[in-house]
Amino acid sequence: MTVWQRIESWFHAASEHVTVGFVPEESATALAPYEGYIRLFVAEGFLADRRSWAADQYPALHGGVSLSFLGGQPLAFTTMAGQSAWLAPGVTLSEPITPLLPYGGGTVSVQAGLYRVSEKGPLGTAVQIAGGLAGLVAPPLAAAATIATKLSEGIDRILGDLGEQPVLGVHWTMVAPVPGTPGSGVRTVRAGHLVVINSPEPPGALSIEDGRLRVDGRPPTGADFLVLRIECRAERDDWRFPELAQLIDRAGEEYLRRGETQTFRDLRSDAVVRAWCSPDLTPLDRKRVAVLVAGEIDEVRRLGVVSDEDQALDEDRTLEEAVALRLPSRDAPELDGLRLADLLA
Repeated sequence: MTVWQRIESWFHAASEHVTVGFVPEESATALAPYEGYIRLFVAEGFLADRRSWAADQYPALHGGVSLSFLGGQPLAFTTMAGQSAWLAPGVTLSEPITPLLPYGGGTVSVQAGLYRVSEKGPLGTAVQIAGGLAGLVAPPLAAAATIATKLSEGIDRILGDLGEQPVLGVHWTMVAPVPGTPGSGVRTVRAGHLVVINSPEPPGALSIEDGRLRVDGRPPTGADFLVLRIECRAERDDWRFPELAQLIDRAGEEYLRRGETQTFRDLRSDAVVRAWCSPDLTPLDRKRVAVLVAGEIDEVRRLGVVSDEDQALDEDRTLEEAVALRLPSRDAPELDGLRLADLLA
């Protein structure tokens, strides 16, 4: 068993005792398969009896997203980290739980569970280790999912030995939009805030104002609650994956040292092919990033030196810089009919 399965089981057993609501973002439309990315944040949370806990105890959140990846069975991308800031309601965290995940259709499950952790206990040690490895849950995502699963299995064994159950949790499932149907009453994949309140009866109308939960227009009081933000976006904000950056840098260094060698050409081809075939990108973005990678490497070949613009780009890349320099727009004519062979020529 994994922590994911443990929290799902707990939520199904406790679903009659909690209130769950989804507040879609204003003007949010359903995310179509292969057209964008999903990312999960913990937006806000409150535990009513947090102040009565022992001094060495703190809440830790295990959460993530499960979706179809590489056309196979759903994979869960999860992390577990302490949430020591949760002392009062209204503390807006907006901390990412997952990296950007390409949506390839099918069912998407969002989950989070809060546990009470003793700092010096075995669970506290596991949470510290998991938090230290959280940075590894990043592209390449296939490896990240394997790491997350192994960590989750280890933490689950500790939870089983201790008999620990979540203080609060939620499990939410969404599906792909069906073309030509309004989707009324269907949980389609879209951006918004997922709210769970530790109360069997809805305390009032739920809304989100400036990123914070409101009940009947006022801050919630009394009950435990957790707010997750589901982000859906067409554009990435982290184009330069580590493996691509390394190949780009190696190709540039090879050219500056030795000129247009076979090693340079092999490194260039490898970088372009990896971008073109990357499962961490949507199909359209694979072409766009392949063009971007080829352009960065070819700029070094064209100039024979690294320009000031490229140096700044390497050190502190932003989406705006990438778009301005070489990343084609989503509707760029040059992408129509573009073949991998064209970029490798």
